[in-house]
Amino acid sequence: MFDSLTIHGAAGAVMHGYYEAVVVTSWRITRVKTEGGHWVLRATIARIDKAQARRAPLLFTAPRPGGFWAWPIDAIDIGETSLRAHLGPPER
Repeated sequence: MFDSLTIHGAAGAVMHGYYEAVVVTSWRITRVKTEGGHWVLRATIARIDKAQARRAPLLFTAPRPGGFWAWPIDAIDIGETSLRAHLGPPER
């Protein structure tokens, strides 16, 4: 299997239920096997609803051909223009 994996995209959102808590214009998810296999998201913020972004559970979603990817968010750090989050395993 892979020792590390990086995927990226130009659109995505942090969702709280059906609400877009954070809309992002670019994102990158990295998984490094030697660091425990954790998934780490880094993204540029386009729009944020601070009230929704503080609620749990949160889910990162990103469109892809034939559907979308989705990862539960275990922890999130939101800055002025970017965010960083530790993700759980991708949903199937």
